[in-house]
Amino acid sequence: MARAQCQRCERPLHFCICRHLEPELACCELLILQHPDEVKHPLNTARIARLGIKNCTVLIGEDFTENPQLQAILEQKLCCLLFPHDEALLPSEYQKHHGQPDVCILLDGTWRKARKILHLNPQLHALPWITLPEALESSYRIRKTPNQSALSTIEAAVCLMRELSGDSSAHQHCLDSFQAMIDRQIEAMGRDVYEKNYSKQSN
Repeated sequence: MARAQCQRCERPLHFCICRHLEPELACCELLILQHPDEVKHPLNTARIARLGIKNCTVLIGEDFTENPQLQAILEQKLCCLLFPHDEALLPSEYQKHHGQPDVCILLDGTWRKARKILHLNPQLHALPWITLPEALESSYRIRKTPNQSALSTIEAAVCLMRELSGDSSAHQHCLDSFQAMIDRQIEAMGRDVYEKNYSKQSN
């Protein structure tokens, strides 16, 4: 028998994270291009961004070259792409050169899937690229990654909005929701399983 599910966050009621999500307007629009494999992932953090940030839109797919919504945004608004690159600018540097963006585009998926989205959508290559400060640490304690600085989508989105707005407490409710999701997942798997499989990478 299927477990009862929250209609808003689409998680089992015991793991509902809505209590922490009070929608808040970001300093610019967020557009998340999400790989289809991430949609049903139980720890999908783009969902937190969509629920917790009023001006956040999520488009699902790999090839968006003929997506009318994306094309209209690219044509009508000042956009930037959040993705690491040798020529990517820190948010403060971006603002000096371009001002405040209308839309920040993020790619949601594993690094391999995100790079595939980037490869399939050359229209993104022409945008100014923006990157986050170094030495950031992710709180995604139940994800195996060789790089602790690899942020989840919601962590990257919040960090970017804080950098662009100058408000170091912006969207804390999204991070609280993210933290609650991780804590409940650890609780469900059991402390012993967590310690065996994940705890070493957090140290």
